[in-house]
Amino acid sequence: MGRIIFSIVSLIVLAVIIVMNVGSEASFNLFGWQIEAVPVTVIAIVSFVVGALYSFIFYFSSYIARTRKAKLESRRQKLKSQEASMKERKQLESATTPPESAGETREPASASAAPAKPRRRLFGRTSSS
Repeated sequence: MGRIIFSIVSLIVLAVIIVMNVGSEASFNLFGWQIEAVPVTVIAIVSFVVGALYSFIFYFSSYIARTRKAKLESRRQKLKSQEASMKERKQLESATTPPESAGETREPASASAAPAKPRRRLFGRTSSS
């Protein structure tokens, strides 16, 4: 509702400027490029259009940034929920392993069948985990 009122007021102000300055001319300087005898109404209309385009570009870029941020946030939430479900599944698997094989670690079927190599630590010590 506020946008409609603002638009109507802006158009009324623009119409008043045009009516009052029909015969008025002015020189116009844009970054060193000088134009002589330009009607004031043309300057007002061009200024209004440039401002509207700038506002649209600013709004559109902020919309894209908000959309990108929301997409990243939803992806982060999805990854957190997947991580939590993987932890729960791992805890369930460790709780349901038979007592005779409790010392062995079971790997999921998707893991490679190659044995794990010992990792090297500082000063040449090795560990098996």
